[in-house]
Amino acid sequence: MLADKFIADVIRATRSLLIIKCFRPDRLLQATAAFVKVVFSKDLSEESSYDLSSIVANEVEPSTPLSLVSVTGYDASYRVENLVQNTGVKCTSVAMGSQEGFTQADQAIAAAARQGYWVLLKNVHLAPSWLGQLEKRLQTLNPHHSFRIFLTMETNPAIPINLLRQSRIFMNEPPPGIKANLLDSLKTITPARLTHGPAEKIRMYFLLAWFHAIVQERLRYVPLGWSKIYDFNDSDMAAAFNTIDVWLNSVAKGRANIDPASIPWEAIRTLVKQSVYGGRVDSDFDQRVLDAFVDRLFTPSAYNVDFDLVPNVDGQQTLTIPDGTKMEQFLSWVQKLPDREPPSWLSLPPTAERVIAVSQGM
Repeated sequence: MLADKFIADVIRATRSLLIIKCFRPDRLLQATAAFVKVVFSKDLSEESSYDLSSIVANEVEPSTPLSLVSVTGYDASYRVENLVQNTGVKCTSVAMGSQEGFTQADQAIAAAARQGYWVLLKNVHLAPSWLGQLEKRLQTLNPHHSFRIFLTMETNPAIPINLLRQSRIFMNEPPPGIKANLLDSLKTITPARLTHGPAEKIRMYFLLAWFHAIVQERLRYVPLGWSKIYDFNDSDMAAAFNTIDVWLNSVAKGRANIDPASIPWEAIRTLVKQSVYGGRVDSDFDQRVLDAFVDRLFTPSAYNVDFDLVPNVDGQQTLTIPDGTKMEQFLSWVQKLPDREPPSWLSLPPTAERVIAVSQGM
């Protein structure tokens, strides 16, 4: 009986999917998600997170590569770098793609396997021929029990299939929606990071996380959001976090609080516009859009309780910044946001969502 009911549910879900495809292509992605939920009897989107720390410590052997595979334009290496920072483990990082990188990687693996620390090889999809050698080397390697090797790569058919079979694979992509992006960003901030420096630091973290979410989410609307796909990723935000930490701790000089006006706002805006996010932008129009978001968000008025995260429409407040000095207060505020934000939050027209949804559905 249960099997018959399951088959009937799948048939109904399939019919609904086909009808939606014919008449409402802008709703096809949602209909597909509903179909998958019926087939697997669970919402797979809720299974998207993983505890890399626990997996590394308890679930993999020293000779098993941990392959962090990403969609094009997304760099998952920040997950390993955050783990290294939180645990204090020694880790050698090598960027692949050149003969020099191959030599450095070989030397790093030999030393780490002998002494028992970690190796992070970035963008190995740029070195498919070398990966064939790595596969054979790992099979004969007798590493220290603390040795771990991490590989970050974009999805690429040139990656040796035997290496993937040998690996523990993690698929990574940007979380959809501002809410999911904010939660993902804020949860990377460790309690230890918040215990040092002024109390005003948490709001600066939130501003940067909000800006990062806007930048990332506008990528879904290319060519409406940005003119092209840019390689914005969480390593950009991590780099900005680190620099802002240094600046704010310097301003505070051991004090628990600081005057927001004393924050080096011009330096922060320049960092975000030119060194971090702006360094990836090669379109004058996109750069002006990026600059406009930066200039509006990173300002002393952002510490006012009525500061608007989203520009006013007809003089009415749309969304004001949360008021608080603790991470729990900001996370609680984020949890109350809608799962799908209106395009106006991204400074896009109301029709943007339907235009992109039709394109994706087709």
